[in-house]
Amino acid sequence: MPLLKRKAFEKSSASEYLRDDDEVFHCEITDEIFKDYEEYCERIILVNSMVWTCEMTGKNNLTYAEALDSEKAARRSLKDFPMELRIPILYLATKTKRSSFAEMSEDIFNYVRERYFVGETVEACLEGDTWLEAHILSVTAQKQHPDNQSMLPPSAYCYEVEQYDDSDPATPGQIGTAPFDRIRRRKGIYSREKNKLFLKQFVTQVSNIIGIKQAAIEKYNIAKVNFDQIFTGNPPDFPSSKKLLKPSLSPHASKMPNKPNSATKNNKFKKPSPDKKGQQSMDKFVKKTDKSEVSKMKTPMDPEARKSAQELANKMRRAEDQMRQRKEEEKAKKKEKNAQLMAFMKEWQKVKDDQELEDHKIIPKGTPIQVEGIPHQNFGDFLSVLEFVYNFSDTLKVKDVFHNDLDAESLKKSLTSKEYAWMFSELIQMFLSAIFSLQEDEAEEYNEHGNIKEYVEDKDIDENITIYKSIELATKASKWSHTYLGSSLSKLPLDPTTVTEVLRLHLLASGGTGGSRAAAWRAQQRGGYGGGDDPAARLRLTHPQLLARLRRAHVADLDMDDKFMILQCLMNQVLSYANVRDLVEEKLEEYKNLKHQLRTLQINERKREPQLATARMELKRTHMAKKEELKLSNAEFKVVEAQLKDALEELNRENEAKKVENEKKIKELQAQIFNHINYVGSDRAFQRYWVSRRVPGLFVEAGAEPRGPCRRKPLPAPPAPRADLLSYIADLADRADIDKEPAGSDKENESAANSRGNSPKKPLSSVNGLSKVNGVEPSLQHMRDLLICTADINTCYVHGKGDYRPQWWVYHTEEQVEGLIAALNKRGAREADLRHTLELDRAKLVDYIKKCPLHVLNPSMAAPMPANSHATRRRWQPSLTVPRDATLAETLELTLRDHILELEEKIFHGCLGAIKVKDREAWRGTIMVRGYDKQAEYLSWGPGGRYRDDVHLHDGVLNVPSDLPESEVDDIPENRYRDPGQYLERAVEGGGAQEAGPPASVVRGLACALLQVAQAIHHKYLKRPLGLDDKERKEREAKGKGMELEAMERWEVSLMECRGLAALQLHLLALDGSVAWASSILNASCRVCRRKADPDNMLLCDGCNKGHHLYCLKPKLNKVPEGDWFCQSCKPKEKTPPRQRRKLYTEVKEEEESEEESEPESFSTDDVSVCGACGSGGRLAGECGGCGARYHAECCEPRLTRAARKWMCAACLAPPREGGRRRCATAAATHIQQYARALLPRPYRRRDTDSDSSDSESNTPLQKMKGRKSRNSKESSPMTNGSATKRGRKPKAEINGHSTRKSKSLTNGTSERRRRTEEPLHVESLQQLLQDAEKHRDSWPFCEPVSVEDVPDYLDVIEKPMDFSTVRSKLAAREYGTDEEALADIALIFNNCYTYNKDTHPVAKAGCRLEKYIIKRCAELKLPPMPETILEEEETGTKRPLEDDDDDDDAPLIKRSRHN
Repeated sequence: MPLLKRKAFEKSSASEYLRDDDEVFHCEITDEIFKDYEEYCERIILVNSMVWTCEMTGKNNLTYAEALDSEKAARRSLKDFPMELRIPILYLATKTKRSSFAEMSEDIFNYVRERYFVGETVEACLEGDTWLEAHILSVTAQKQHPDNQSMLPPSAYCYEVEQYDDSDPATPGQIGTAPFDRIRRRKGIYSREKNKLFLKQFVTQVSNIIGIKQAAIEKYNIAKVNFDQIFTGNPPDFPSSKKLLKPSLSPHASKMPNKPNSATKNNKFKKPSPDKKGQQSMDKFVKKTDKSEVSKMKTPMDPEARKSAQELANKMRRAEDQMRQRKEEEKAKKKEKNAQLMAFMKEWQKVKDDQELEDHKIIPKGTPIQVEGIPHQNFGDFLSVLEFVYNFSDTLKVKDVFHNDLDAESLKKSLTSKEYAWMFSELIQMFLSAIFSLQEDEAEEYNEHGNIKEYVEDKDIDENITIYKSIELATKASKWSHTYLGSSLSKLPLDPTTVTEVLRLHLLASGGTGGSRAAAWRAQQRGGYGGGDDPAARLRLTHPQLLARLRRAHVADLDMDDKFMILQCLMNQVLSYANVRDLVEEKLEEYKNLKHQLRTLQINERKREPQLATARMELKRTHMAKKEELKLSNAEFKVVEAQLKDALEELNRENEAKKVENEKKIKELQAQIFNHINYVGSDRAFQRYWVSRRVPGLFVEAGAEPRGPCRRKPLPAPPAPRADLLSYIADLADRADIDKEPAGSDKENESAANSRGNSPKKPLSSVNGLSKVNGVEPSLQHMRDLLICTADINTCYVHGKGDYRPQWWVYHTEEQVEGLIAALNKRGAREADLRHTLELDRAKLVDYIKKCPLHVLNPSMAAPMPANSHATRRRWQPSLTVPRDATLAETLELTLRDHILELEEKIFHGCLGAIKVKDREAWRGTIMVRGYDKQAEYLSWGPGGRYRDDVHLHDGVLNVPSDLPESEVDDIPENRYRDPGQYLERAVEGGGAQEAGPPASVVRGLACALLQVAQAIHHKYLKRPLGLDDKERKEREAKGKGMELEAMERWEVSLMECRGLAALQLHLLALDGSVAWASSILNASCRVCRRKADPDNMLLCDGCNKGHHLYCLKPKLNKVPEGDWFCQSCKPKEKTPPRQRRKLYTEVKEEEESEEESEPESFSTDDVSVCGACGSGGRLAGECGGCGARYHAECCEPRLTRAARKWMCAACLAPPREGGRRRCATAAATHIQQYARALLPRPYRRRDTDSDSSDSESNTPLQKMKGRKSRNSKESSPMTNGSATKRGRKPKAEINGHSTRKSKSLTNGTSERRRRTEEPLHVESLQQLLQDAEKHRDSWPFCEPVSVEDVPDYLDVIEKPMDFSTVRSKLAAREYGTDEEALADIALIFNNCYTYNKDTHPVAKAGCRLEKYIIKRCAELKLPPMPETILEEEETGTKRPLEDDDDDDDAPLIKRSRHN
């Protein structure tokens, strides 16, 4: 039971007369019942007060619950306390003689710790290094002399133990003797804390000695225990406490009789000084006179004379009494005045509020802060951002964003510049990334995820939103990104174009409840943090217009106040997370430890000199004792003196070294402590002084916060300064007495008093330079200069409000700091602390402020730029060319238009879909010229395409045509979607937020353009998060369900409700991330070699759309096979054919062919010497029983076995379906484009020849653009082939003289079925010739068209360019009628080569070798001879045939390197 103030606590018992209907109050902690509510409240307060003590451990200052927990923990730890130790410990406790429980417990623990008792279970090692459980049987000790009664050490004992094997408990134990070091207790079974807890239960104090309770002695029969039973030898003799060893005080000595010469109180008397004559009193004089007259026996005096004499004596006596009384009164008055003066001085020297002091000096002003573009009211936020980024650079990962750190100049430029892709956007991205990272760390702790929830209009929202309603709306907004963009807020793409929308969504979603586990975790780990404490939630309530502006304008286009408001909100959010809180606490703990270490060093340094003096005296005393003891001679005496001198010098050297070391450590600690200081203090006018770690300088802030009311009256002028402080205080006290005089005094008496000479002195001047002559009050300006209250709120600088606050200054020189320290008042409560801090860190502060960047803080100061400063370079925006005078909104608009066009181009050329418009080039051209023409009556979007862009406007507004029947009006669906921040726009007055961004028509047009691009993509090429994955798509196909994309429909709904360009950019990137770009033919690469090279020989799988080089397959193919072709992963499973009659297997003899003669041959199904699968020769192992085709052993499908009588090929077992067609890159593009045209309405379908005529005549910008000539082409339109991605740029293919997209698309092979009938054009032989030529090692200059970017003057020399890819394209398109026409184009390739290049050029030499090889292959393939190449001389104009080269013919290479 916990103890209350060290006494037992008694619970109150419930009344016996309680009825069932009585109202009672139950205290759950103490399990008590009260009828009186006041008693119940008192008990609740009592149990929650820290006045309880744990009965087991003795811990105090606990609450009742904490004391109970402490007792439970103590009892749990005592559960495993060994029973064998309880009796020995209690027995030893009866032998102690201690007055302190701690001493008693320590004595017993030190004795028991290394000694083991009979019957105790321990661990023993009898053999080897194996420790097993054992039981102590007896204890033996070393023999000791009978007279030696000292306690034996633990190592003097040996133990006889019985050891058991844990693996087999049934076996008898092994008995052996173990020394002290071969026996031990189990770890943690007996410790100092457990020993204290065990003894605490049984101890009591009897006559100043701690002993065992009698009940415990009787319970464990301690009185009957003999020490030999539990151990060996005699019981230990424990020492007694020092308090018990002190002797009793002796009685007082009897009074001794006084000696005769001793001075006591009884015999004290004073001898009159011979020099001083005492003045006799009147009585003595009278008595003396009477005695003299009596002695002379004169005649009696006349009674009259006696009477006069007596009167004279009485008169003299009264005069003497009056004089004595006057002196005493004057002395008392003087003493009282001195006491009052001392009391006034003591009160004057006390530390008071600075505005109560009269001896202020003028504080020198620093250099005013005038940062360009940063007003004074925002300079504090400016410094706080720099300081925050500097202190939490690791959490924010500043090095990943700003490689040279964020300095003042960089932050100033980022805040004042109106560029969306510069440092301010990066700063916001850095904060958001850090917050998202901290959120993910916390989410891992409580593991809760959001669900999809559509955001519709909430009609319960009032104009005055409460904090609870704000939390509810934030919870809904937190699920918006997952619902409409398919990913969580932290996973959204974050770049300069989308940072505004991501920031807005984050501010709207902050403060939402994340579930019960999240709320409990935040409350525990983040100090009771809730949704209402989130800074963003407060920002939404206090500044809703800021979030409304973010919906339309870019964050870099906001006002300075809005920018700092956002930064402060993000910084406060970072500080609220548990990881950052731990970091702050670590820094505070580090600062505390540094101060403690500094204080310890300073204390040791103060002790060093006294310790040195003591060491010297001890050293001298030791040498003096040595001299007296040894009685040295003169020579030996000199040696000892020299030793003493050396010892003292050594001691001094050690002391100096220790002093230097301590001073070094103190300086290091002071420097580290100085690095932790930010706030220095405040002065009399509540101006705050700061030291920034990022901007050197001592900054002064005159804040705009309220400072309370003014004084009732101003301070009186102080007296004139005096050299003597006491006289100055005396004058000050006199003025205080004058001020305390009653106000209703008589004017005449006052004037009379002033006319006398005893009037108080008037001061000539005050200590601060103010004058008060002839009763004139100090001027108002002087009081403002002194920064003291004027008692008028309208003129007071301290408490008033005006344009002088807020304001900032900076001290950057040593003279300014010295003047500041001298002007601060030591008696002021604030200025005293400020002065102490400045004086303590004066040296380090002066060195630090010398680095102050005045050129940034005050450009008007003519200070040179630092030598190591680096000017921040302007970052050019990538892939964007805009006019220099363009606004930020125009720049973002142009960027978004380029991104939309680029996305559409990648989709079109990648054969992923086609936009559904009449004229694609006209549609793109309109967007290029900052317009938009949808080329349709309306666009449909949303769930089931029910919404139309011409009817459904923003925020659910319907634009119903007037001629529409009412029956159809009722059928128009309602769009209930609302933006998560739509409720905040009600607080925006005057429509200022709508003017901040681009026009609404521009945003709506770009949204429609992006909608058309999204609807152009085939659903097959959309993946998660907006599309379907392969598993879902297959399940829907198997179940016969439609391919509706619910996520895509939600994306379209939110897209059409966008009001800003950042939101559109975010939707565009979400769509881009959902496109399966791996299926694009632009990204097709060989799955074998992983290269995108050689697109002419790329074969696409009809299942997975992956690419494969013909020569990378095993076995390699020489041509594109007919029908559908599947890779090994997508190949359908073949059915096992029925077992047929066995047929003997025959092998074809291997034909030995030399390496020079093994050239690739054209494939023909009629030729028995080639494989029917790969079309190449070699050893053919099997023959089909159906069609008679022969195959290689590795090409046989199904696998050829020797047991099979009749083997059938795959074509005969499963004949190809009708209409099957080989799909290569060109065929895939054709199919997709035909599919897109089929989806268009009938009026939209057109032929390629009349595309120009279908353009809208009213589209004036497009007509102007078509009439504009390109810079690199003679054509009138820059979009002839629809492949231009940038304005005014023609595709490379058009420059080279043909309109196909060979440089970007994979147009290999043909999509038409090969005809088996003979044609006058030998297509297969020509294709084989081109394939062999391209494999030749010298074919690298002739495979692709020559680029005019690499060779600008090529078209000036060559009139008709030609290359192998063009010949192959024309051959596939059936543009050649005879073989001679194709060979003429091949000859033209070499003619152009020799015309442009000299004979010594490497390209000309390569062409010569390749031409000889082609001539040779023409003869082998039975093709007509290639025309002879005729060159024209440059000077004479004569033609000459090309001379043969002596180089040998080179065979084609299977794998060649591509050179571009």
